[in-house]
Amino acid sequence: MNVKVEIELCVSAKQKDKKKMYDAAEFLTNDTDSIYIYQPKGKSHNLVAEFTINKARQIDVVDRIGKEFSYNMENYSQSTISFPDKPTKKKIKKIRCKYTPKQGQYLSFIYYFTKLNGIPPAEADMQRYFKTSPPTVHNMILKLEGKGFIKRKPKTPRSIKLLLPRSELPDLE
Repeated sequence: MNVKVEIELCVSAKQKDKKKMYDAAEFLTNDTDSIYIYQPKGKSHNLVAEFTINKARQIDVVDRIGKEFSYNMENYSQSTISFPDKPTKKKIKKIRCKYTPKQGQYLSFIYYFTKLNGIPPAEADMQRYFKTSPPTVHNMILKLEGKGFIKRKPKTPRSIKLLLPRSELPDLE
């Protein structure tokens, strides 16, 4: 099902606003390749996110979409959500940076911990496994999030979501 969310900001849209739109859409879709973020011509205060979601009753997903976008966006005055038959533009794939060997180990740990336990790890779980301090683990999480390898909701425990497929992860040592 195609989804189109248009948000009108109180100020002109900036690159960080596009990143926040992408993050909100990324959290809602199973196909990150379907995400397309753009600014409509002649509307410097507007941003549009188009993406696909699994088939569901529209009424069931509108609240979830609205909450996710309002959670991520700042300074917006209004928004609209629609379900067009076809997406406006072709799919655009997000390009990720390469991770360091240590970052790869953290990513693999997140993958395997989630797979084995059914929930993402807490920072304390990573601290115990890697035998390191809480600030070290927290800084690594911030770096991984900044590079687009994971997504999390601040102040929400165990909310880490791995954004890389298993095939792109190293073996856990």
